[in-house]
Amino acid sequence: MKKITICLIFILMLPLKGYLSGQGKYTTLYYQRASLFEELPVDRNDIVFLGNSITHFGEWHEIFNNPNIKNRGISGDIAEGVFDRLGPILKGGPKKIFLLIGINDLAQNKDADSVLRAVTRIVTRISEESPRTRLYVQSIFPVNDSFGKFPGATSKGKVIIDLNRALFELCNQKEIKYIDVYSALKCGDDPGVTNSEALKPEYTNDGLHLLGKGYLKWAEVIKPYLNER
Repeated sequence: MKKITICLIFILMLPLKGYLSGQGKYTTLYYQRASLFEELPVDRNDIVFLGNSITHFGEWHEIFNNPNIKNRGISGDIAEGVFDRLGPILKGGPKKIFLLIGINDLAQNKDADSVLRAVTRIVTRISEESPRTRLYVQSIFPVNDSFGKFPGATSKGKVIIDLNRALFELCNQKEIKYIDVYSALKCGDDPGVTNSEALKPEYTNDGLHLLGKGYLKWAEVIKPYLNER
C-alpha cells in the first residue's frame, strides 16, 4: 500500500515538476539554447545581443571583430521568453545589452500595448538587477509580405509602426537609448517601390529575416552605440 501511495504522489507531481521547470512553455530549441547560456559566463566587459532569430543568426563577434560580444538570441523567442532567461545574463553585470524583441509576439496576434508591457518588464528588471549595464532598445524591423512567407509576422507592418512609436516613448520615459534600425532597413523612397515601409528586398529572402547585406546595414546603424563609452 505504501508503494502504491508513493507512486501516486510521484505521478501527480509530474505535471507540477514540468511546470516549475518551464518545460512545455516554450520551444525545445528555447530550452536547448537557454540551458547552454546558463553554463556560459557573462562578465562586466561583455556586450550582449539579446533577442529572437534575427539576433540569433548574426555572427556578431565576427561582424564587429570583438570577442566580448555575446550572442544571446534564440530563434522563435518572445518578450516573455527573454524575461524568463535574464537571470544568467544580469548576474554577470554586462557592460551593454542590445535588445531586439517583439515581432514573434505580434505574430501571435498580441497587440502593441501587450508587447510594450512585456518589454517594459524586461527594461525594468535590467535596470533593477544590473544598474551599471547600458541598455539599448532597438526598433522592431520592417517586414515585407511580398515573399508569401511567415504571414503571421509579415502582415504586421502597421502594428510594427505603432509598437516602435511606443518603444520610443518608453525609452524617453526611462531615459535609455532607443535605436531606430527600422528606418535604415525599409524601402523608403527607392524607385519603383509600392510600399515605402516594407523591408528592402535586397536585405531579405523571406520578408522577415535578414541576408548578409541586411546584417551589415544593421551593424552600420548600431556601431556608434557599440563604441559609445
